[in-house]
Amino acid sequence: MMCLMTLSMQAQRCAVLEFKAGVGISQNDVDGISAIFITYFRPAGYTMVERTQIDKVIEEQGFQRSRMTQAQMVRVGEILNVSKIVVGDINVVMGQYNVDARVINVETGTISATEGATFATSDYRASMQSVATKLAAKIAITPGQTIQAQSSVSSSSRTRSRVETVYGYLKVFPNELGEFQSQPNSIIVQINKQAMHGYNNWRLPTDEELSLLRANGYLGGGQYMSKRNDRGIVLLVTDGKDYATLQAEEQERRAAELKAQGFVDLGLPSGTLWKDKNEDGGFYTYEQALNKYGSNMPTKEQFEELKDKCRWSWTGNGYSVTGPNGNSIVLPASGVRSCDGSVYGVGTLGDYWSSTPKDSDFAWDLDFHSGGVYVSNNRRCYGHSVRLVQDK
Repeated sequence: MMCLMTLSMQAQRCAVLEFKAGVGISQNDVDGISAIFITYFRPAGYTMVERTQIDKVIEEQGFQRSRMTQAQMVRVGEILNVSKIVVGDINVVMGQYNVDARVINVETGTISATEGATFATSDYRASMQSVATKLAAKIAITPGQTIQAQSSVSSSSRTRSRVETVYGYLKVFPNELGEFQSQPNSIIVQINKQAMHGYNNWRLPTDEELSLLRANGYLGGGQYMSKRNDRGIVLLVTDGKDYATLQAEEQERRAAELKAQGFVDLGLPSGTLWKDKNEDGGFYTYEQALNKYGSNMPTKEQFEELKDKCRWSWTGNGYSVTGPNGNSIVLPASGVRSCDGSVYGVGTLGDYWSSTPKDSDFAWDLDFHSGGVYVSNNRRCYGHSVRLVQDK
């Protein structure tokens, strides 16, 4: 429905709220930038309300400045007896500022004009002046001017404080990101890296999904951006699982993959994965082990981490080693072969080569018995067991 109305000769009143901080920027920084907008926003035909009056109303109503809903913004406008109230958001991603400014018609609660910009840090003053000037021109009025008010420029009929689901599968981001002249891919990437609102797969909707959202009252007036449309207001959606579920499923998949490869993730700070059994072949001299397995053998530092970060429990013929995440491996007490070829300590001693040499005759190893675990060293001609590792 569309109606015509003639504005009176009397100037209208307008108030500008401080912009909200979005991704990658603090509210203090946003307050400084929005102050530049306020300085240059002087629409013809309007009297601007002083900042102190706006602050007083917000305080008296008990509203939180950084979390005000659109309904609360409209309420502030009603108390101030203004016809228009200006709000905005600022996001910063990879050094680029993205500004979205909107004019709300207080009487109808609808958005009557929008303006946005993307700019580098050094250009913020000129860019905010440009946004303010362009937005002011869009709502400027002259005596006797006839304007059209259309229901199609309404804002979303729903004020959301959390993710909502449409038709049981399509989840809607709680707030619009603003109006952009190109797809804000870097912002979407940053939002997904932070897993905002519990999801890390937010995306632009398809044209069909936009139609679905509009039919359910999730869209306001103006053009919305879709996967096929590079300009417009951005409202993100996802049809994927929440981040916690995806993370749990990925951990289960990774654990199954490692198990198939014979490795166990003990949750060590270094991320080192340990093989779940010793290498076949029994005893190896240091050179034999190094020549066959090389960098797949643990370093002295990895043995020290295993000793210090895990819980060791004697099983009767070796140790059960439990990592910080609760996963375990078993190191058998396979004994030692001396340089003369004699074997001793089977069932009571365990010796495992590291890949770290000490000098030309000795190399670092892991030694243990029922009384303790040590990172020590031994002559290279000794025969030790080998347990391999894999870096994440």
